[in-house]
Order: sequence, then C-alpha cells, then structure tokens
Amino acid sequence: MELSEDLKYRLAYLTLRLILDRKLSASDAGKFPGMLAFLDVLAGTQLAEAAGGKRYASLRDKIESLIDAEFDEEVLAVVNRAVEELA
Repeated sequence: MELSEDLKYRLAYLTLRLILDRKLSASDAGKFPGMLAFLDVLAGTQLAEAAGGKRYASLRDKIESLIDAEFDEEVLAVVNRAVEELA
C-alpha cells in the first residue's frame, strides 16, 4: 500500500496514541505526568493536573477502529506488532 505524506503522518500519530494509551492504561495514569501533558497538548485540554490517582479511560478500541477504517486490517496488524515492541 502506497501512502501519501498526510496518511503517513496520520498513521504515525494514531500509532503513537496507541502506545501512549497502552502505557497509561497499565497503571495509575498520574505516574506519567509528561505523557498526560503531551496528550493535553494534542487534545487542546487541561486534564493532566487532575489525573492523579485516577484510571485512564482507554481509547484503544476507537483508535484501532480508525486505523482499520482508514487503512486496512494488514496495516492494523503491523501497527499492533509495533506497539507490542515499543510499549
């Protein structure tokens, strides 16, 4: 599959979101204030300061669904393998 430059950046962004999601879902999200602050920058929110002691609401299913819809199952499988190795 040949991807345009925009689609490459979109796929990289979604992959990064999956990596962060996995890390934040594994334990107390308050242990990762830098990641939460980064997600605030991406989302235009200011939720990181209030996250201490709270469980992170995983968006994995939604992100994977976006990748599958925008690309295909093969790309999703490659992304999931990369997330396994990176997270």
